[in-house]
Amino acid sequence: MQYLRRLDLGRLVLLAIVVVATVGAFTKDSWDWMFGANEAQTQGVDAPVIEDVDQTTERLYRIVPGNGSEVRYVVNERLAGEEAVAVGRTSTVGGDIVIDDADPAASRVGEVVVNVEMFESDSALRDKRLRHDYLESSHWPFASFVTNSISGIPAEIDPASSYPIVLDGMLTVKETTLPVQFAGDITVTDSAVEAHVSAQIRGSWFDVGPINIARLAHTDDELTLEFDLVADRVSLDDAGQSTGDLDSQLLVPEVATGAFAQNVLPILENRCVSCHSANGPGWSTLALDTVGDAAAIANDIALVTGAGYMPPWSPSESSPAFHNDWSLDQTELDALATWAGDGGGIDVAPDTALVARNQLVNPIERDQEIHASAAYVGSVDQPDDYRCQVYEVDDPEGDGTWVKGFAFEPDKSEVVHHSIVYRAPKQAWAEVEALDGSDGKPGWTCFGGANMATPGVYSVLGWAPGMQPTLYPQGVGTFLEPGDFLINQIHYHFDHETPADNSGIVLDVAESDEISAGMRSIESSTYLTPAEMPCTAEEAVDAPLCDRDAVLRDLASKYGRGVAGIPGALIGQCGGTVDDYDDLVGTVAHSSCDLAARDYGTVFSVLGHMHEFGAAYRMTLNPDTPQERVLLDIPTWSFEWQLAYQPVEEIRIERGDVVRFECTWDRSLMYMPEPRYVTWAYGTVDEMCFSSIRVVPDK
Repeated sequence: MQYLRRLDLGRLVLLAIVVVATVGAFTKDSWDWMFGANEAQTQGVDAPVIEDVDQTTERLYRIVPGNGSEVRYVVNERLAGEEAVAVGRTSTVGGDIVIDDADPAASRVGEVVVNVEMFESDSALRDKRLRHDYLESSHWPFASFVTNSISGIPAEIDPASSYPIVLDGMLTVKETTLPVQFAGDITVTDSAVEAHVSAQIRGSWFDVGPINIARLAHTDDELTLEFDLVADRVSLDDAGQSTGDLDSQLLVPEVATGAFAQNVLPILENRCVSCHSANGPGWSTLALDTVGDAAAIANDIALVTGAGYMPPWSPSESSPAFHNDWSLDQTELDALATWAGDGGGIDVAPDTALVARNQLVNPIERDQEIHASAAYVGSVDQPDDYRCQVYEVDDPEGDGTWVKGFAFEPDKSEVVHHSIVYRAPKQAWAEVEALDGSDGKPGWTCFGGANMATPGVYSVLGWAPGMQPTLYPQGVGTFLEPGDFLINQIHYHFDHETPADNSGIVLDVAESDEISAGMRSIESSTYLTPAEMPCTAEEAVDAPLCDRDAVLRDLASKYGRGVAGIPGALIGQCGGTVDDYDDLVGTVAHSSCDLAARDYGTVFSVLGHMHEFGAAYRMTLNPDTPQERVLLDIPTWSFEWQLAYQPVEEIRIERGDVVRFECTWDRSLMYMPEPRYVTWAYGTVDEMCFSSIRVVPDK
């Protein structure tokens, strides 16, 4: 199971992934099904058998795993910029076929069951996040096809001939069952039945695609499912026996021999292992615990590093140099590519432990680890849920707390979309006590900010996927007055899961000697600028939510009238009108807005935030002047990695400076079953152009 866990998590590409989703369901009533530790258990599962066989006129044939049957998916993909065709295969298939000799047209095909966790393509990895967001095969590891009618079998069957056949039935994927028609040919002999059929489907029918992963992989929505079914003759005395265990045990691949220790091992241990070892931020996605783990995915390592997808580093060379640059240089990329091209072999024992020689993730002193008083459980009836809860800060001396480092640590990362932490003064306690638990659940709903009227509530920390702990320079921090507390606003996105979440905040607190030496408060401002993306002309046909006013009414019903007013307010702030922002070039929209800088001093960090339509981001200081300076340029946006970037050199912001914020979105990056005009709001199908600049003020 340890290897199986690693195999399930990994290479964020090969669209094995897409169709694995296409066959990712189960019919709960049909099989012995057990749940444990929030994972589907696939041990001892088999397909339903046909038992009502007429011994005088019918013959029973059975599909069992490993008897020559194979299910494939075929889908076009753009992988690291190259056009390709992805094919995934599994032989873990079960089901029954009954041939009626008296009336061949009345022959039957029983429920055909496929274990989708056994699909194998040219990738050894399947990324956990991608499987959760698109495939959900950890919850729905089986697909089923139930045939309702068969056409094409003649009145008399010649064992030496094959016949065109059409199977009309229902394909179940996850929680969706839809009619699908398979067509192909069938051959029937006394000992076996062979059927070769295929169907054209769309991943979006089953809410599993198309896949778009910035800088790495993109798939078509259309794909082909191919069933090569081999059913062997079964004695009617054995009709009630199992179709075979549709287990999910995967073989450990053999590891080749080759150069590794000198050329590859140092790169992995210096550049990869700190994230992909136990307790690292990337370990649950891909475990690199041993040399054998790396060798098993050599081609995938070369692919994701060569495409610039891993290590995750989005800024272009137009940006300043930043601290904690994870990117690989060309020599390192060439070494990994050569190793993989030579077979990905190793010259040390496969169980040799990989050890992080360079910690790329900022370590934080864990002086305080604080949580809300109770875990929060949401509801799928509110997929995008913004919830605020109180986090009390320990202040034993009663003289306030200087915080010199923050970290947000999501508990249930599968549902935590992002977090904003607010400082609240002690005067806010009365308001909090009225809000907290007023709807019968811990905390309170807080679309927008903390949803509080008490003055003095402001943000001190933000977190989005990929973000590191925030560590301020020596002598700099955030001061919490005696009695101050934190309010954590978490954006949850609930699909079919609503796990109890109790995410935590870690504080690195200044010692008395640091305080006596003098501390300065970090200055932080957020800048919100317009996000407008109309539908394409094709989408706008018979799509009522492609009308902007209709979308604003929808936002008001979901999040309140105040939220529906944000898009217009942001456009007005930038001195424009909707007409200035609602242009679409193909599927791409763009927003640009110049705003006066609000804090002055030395730039500590810059951050941009968009949702999953995000395509590119840029922040520019004093644009169109001789002093123009790009503060952050991300030409290919990745929602998974939204970091706060800290410039290496000293960059000053002075009174009177102007900052330009530019966001670009692409409608093709996210599939919408119901097309809609996209504007600034809080849901995952809405967008943002959100920016933050933190400044260390002068002494």
